[in-house]
Amino acid sequence: PPLAPLAFLALALLVGTPWAAGEEYKPRTEKYHEDPPPPPRDKRIKLTDYTFEARTECMRKNFKGPWFVMFHMPWCPHCQEMMPIFDVLASDLTNETKVATVNLEENPAVAHRFRKLIAGYPTIVMFDGGKLYAYSSNSRDLLDLLSFCRGGFRANKHDAIALIPPDPATLEPWVRAKEAVEDFVESLRGGYSAVWRDHRNQLVAAVSTAFSLGGIFGFLAKVAIDWALPPLPREMRKVIKRRLKPKDPAKEQGKDL
Repeated sequence: PPLAPLAFLALALLVGTPWAAGEEYKPRTEKYHEDPPPPPRDKRIKLTDYTFEARTECMRKNFKGPWFVMFHMPWCPHCQEMMPIFDVLASDLTNETKVATVNLEENPAVAHRFRKLIAGYPTIVMFDGGKLYAYSSNSRDLLDLLSFCRGGFRANKHDAIALIPPDPATLEPWVRAKEAVEDFVESLRGGYSAVWRDHRNQLVAAVSTAFSLGGIFGFLAKVAIDWALPPLPREMRKVIKRRLKPKDPAKEQGKDL
């Protein structure tokens, strides 16, 4: 009969159920997990040599500010401690201030542009209204940084730098050459001053030893040369000098006549 296949299927399902095998039925209680929410977008802007002036336009009238920028080095532990704080600042100041960081090791043009400002790492500044305000406080507290960004930088007039260093791409060739020479002289002066400051005693001892050894070896060399090539007697030197003296043509003509 046509109902035989259906009866066989029903019997197979009945045998495969847990209660048919004597097992206790446990209804399914776990919930289907939804996809995890996407990670929050990094609102901290990473500026480079190619994007610094294009993004900030700090030298133009249509300045897109304010900008709160940290100049840092990847090997600096203090800079690494500031990164999470700057991420929070970027989130809290989304509609107020643009928060950015610049890796000076990877962006030498920016490092050269602000070389007179950067005395240590991290260096934190605010660009606003065509001026640059340096964050000179030693505090790295989030509330203090927020207060500085929300108008606190205008309270301390000593932190304002009226002239922002120009974009290197806009400089004349002779200005670039002048800055290169100044940087070279400054690096030499800084290197020698550091050696004198840190190794003064060793440097004095090395110079004194060099002069002493030079004098000793010079004296010994003179003695050896005088022994190997003794000087000629005075009479012989006079004869050689008289023979090597150039003759006067007028006197020679008078002798011929």
